[in-house]
Amino acid sequence: MAKGEMPRVTPRTQEDLGVAFVALKSSLRNYLRRRVSDPNLAEDLLQDVFVKASVAINANRFPNNLAGWLYAAARTTVVDYYRSVRPLAIELDENMLDRQQACDELLHQELSLCLRPLVQELPEIYRDTLIAVEFDGKTMQAVAVEQDLSLSAIKSRASRARVMLKEKLLSCCEVEMSVGLVTDYHPHAITRPCNGCG
Repeated sequence: MAKGEMPRVTPRTQEDLGVAFVALKSSLRNYLRRRVSDPNLAEDLLQDVFVKASVAINANRFPNNLAGWLYAAARTTVVDYYRSVRPLAIELDENMLDRQQACDELLHQELSLCLRPLVQELPEIYRDTLIAVEFDGKTMQAVAVEQDLSLSAIKSRASRARVMLKEKLLSCCEVEMSVGLVTDYHPHAITRPCNGCG
């Protein structure tokens, strides 16, 4: 089984759950580390997620989509943690928005590293147009002149290339966005790992 690949069998025993959890452990750990600053705390929360999954298996509640269930459990575990440590009165932190924006921009940059290998998988006419316009920063008019095509043809190719790239990205990653920036992402466990993505 490839690293990060999810077993296709719905877990029915603790052993099945253990195999499935190992396959997703690294991705879940990264997910949690982006939400809490202390790596030791992230490890503790990761264990809490496993305990929740174990309790569900022992109660004969078998999730159909284990990967989705584990990520949902990770989200609620983080929320529960912050609720438990939240002071009664919260002082407004003027830098909070800046830190969140910086975190979102970092996630946006991380995910953008996956795009170049995915672009390489596009058919040549779309790949070359998208690389020229989006990666090399050329204007569509300049690309049209270079390729001896009309501006509308280049616009059409660039638009189609973006749609194809989005489909490729979403086929291997779950992406959450807000105000044009990535707020979270994680690989789909049931698909092949994306080329070039961690």
